[in-house]
Amino acid sequence: MRANRDIAVLRPDATFGARNGGWAYDAYPEMETLDKGRAITIAEIEGPAVITNLHTTQHWIHDDALTPDERRALTSRGVLLEITFDEHPAPSVRVPLADFFADGCCGRAQHFSTPFVEKAPESYNCFLPMPFARSARVVLRNETSYNLGNYSFVEFETLPEWDARLGYFHATWNRFAFPLYADTDQSFFHVDGSGHLVGRAWSVSTDEPYFRDFHFVMEANNEFRLDGETKPRADYLGTEDSFGFSWGFRQPFIGLYNGMNLVQGQEPSLLSIYRFRQTNPMRFRRSLDLRVDWSHEWRGNAPHQERMAAIRESDGGWIDYATTFYWYQEHVGYEHAPLMPLDERAKTLLHPNPAEDA
Repeated sequence: MRANRDIAVLRPDATFGARNGGWAYDAYPEMETLDKGRAITIAEIEGPAVITNLHTTQHWIHDDALTPDERRALTSRGVLLEITFDEHPAPSVRVPLADFFADGCCGRAQHFSTPFVEKAPESYNCFLPMPFARSARVVLRNETSYNLGNYSFVEFETLPEWDARLGYFHATWNRFAFPLYADTDQSFFHVDGSGHLVGRAWSVSTDEPYFRDFHFVMEANNEFRLDGETKPRADYLGTEDSFGFSWGFRQPFIGLYNGMNLVQGQEPSLLSIYRFRQTNPMRFRRSLDLRVDWSHEWRGNAPHQERMAAIRESDGGWIDYATTFYWYQEHVGYEHAPLMPLDERAKTLLHPNPAEDA
């Protein structure tokens, strides 16, 4: 209710502003274009201020030698969004474009809308507030070998003064593949400092026959440890439960805060899921750590244990996660995971030998 009241508050001490980028035609001949191998600045803003909206086009490659899936994969993972605050040497946000907007599995997710991000027809929008004390710089980086048509804008509001209670927005992306066995316990995310987690968006893919329809994949405890504790503060029974669902990932669902915007059960199995925390952020003072642990599941199920043992023996069971996490923290700066080369990043599936992946 407070948010509804706040929209009626008059703010003579705040000023609306907007910046355009990417479109060097019509009224904007001075703008940079998103050509191959080029990074363009969409907005440079002096603070104190808060970014209130980020809009950008989805992109298309006009090359008949590429399939639609190849075009989609290149543009979704080949364009990076980077946002830097207060002249820090490293970006606080560095995520492939589609993944930042929870458009999972190389841009295959259906259209959806949340109060945080949305995939609209031919465009992406982000409404997460991004306050900063001195400056903000929003950059799109085209790592493909194609010139891309782009129009983007950033809307912001000036602040009369910096409020030390405000956190800096951060988002990071990582992708990793590993063999999933009955005793797998995998690290997914860690951050040091003081702040709060506000969301995550995952893409999951696998071609393991036993994992069709994400059989066993969802059967993992999502263990959040805060401030260095050894026992999880939140220990969700399964991945689907931790994203707000039950009994696996069965059909698409588009919710305001929880969603499955892509569910493909087999050949290969593909899944895109998101969860945002507007009213229940996960707050931490010194650190936040997430591990996903399958070792507690189905210990007494002999047929399952035998099947998983056979999968291990055959070097099968590979599963692929691309993860985006969104959070606020007290200070600017995060050490992002190294980015894999684009030809690997744009694949739907990663295997031990990526060259064998079609």
